[in-house]
Amino acid sequence: MKPSFRTKLGSYFVDVVLEETLSDYSGKLEVICRNGRYALCTKNAVYSYDDLYVNFRDSFQQLDLEEYGIKNVLVLGLGLGSIPLLLEKKFKKKYTYTLVEIDQKVIDLATKYRLDELKSSYSVVCIDALEYVKTCSEQFDLVAIDIFIDDQIPSAFESIEFLENVKKVLSPNALLMYNQLTYNDALLSKTALFFQQKFKSVFPEAIFLSLSGNKMLLNKAQPTK
Repeated sequence: MKPSFRTKLGSYFVDVVLEETLSDYSGKLEVICRNGRYALCTKNAVYSYDDLYVNFRDSFQQLDLEEYGIKNVLVLGLGLGSIPLLLEKKFKKKYTYTLVEIDQKVIDLATKYRLDELKSSYSVVCIDALEYVKTCSEQFDLVAIDIFIDDQIPSAFESIEFLENVKKVLSPNALLMYNQLTYNDALLSKTALFFQQKFKSVFPEAIFLSLSGNKMLLNKAQPTK
């Protein structure tokens, strides 16, 4: 569903709140129209922002996605579907997507506002991502981790056990992308510690891309543009 012309025009001057709902996981969720685009927001975070979801947009721009031979994609943390929509609309990729999200309220909002524009094949699974990667028998060519509760990553998703389970669902040449906030000194230190002590212990060839206010952790070095 696209915003009306009046809503889109007004959103360049002030955020237009389209819908509010309460989530058992994230508290108040708001779907707003900002700069002509849909955004899904909590009190302190933006879960999704169409083609201006810069953490993944800028990462995709730096990477040579063709090098990975991607056919199927696992997304952990749905938002409004910015990751598959970015890949399809901006980067002209047509993959098959499995979209995992624990919060039915988020799934309902994504279905209402954005997923109807996705032309690629996709399925949405309402389940805890911890349980999904633990029990999944399928492997994926790209796994994108974008899991937050407000502006925090739950500690279970920074555990060795979780990373080992993610590793099992990666195909041999797969790309893993893990979005981490680093917009202040405390988060920067936390991410650096996680990267060195845990992420690299599971993925020894790991690197990271520095973004505006974030870092994107990758499981291995690959050719970049």
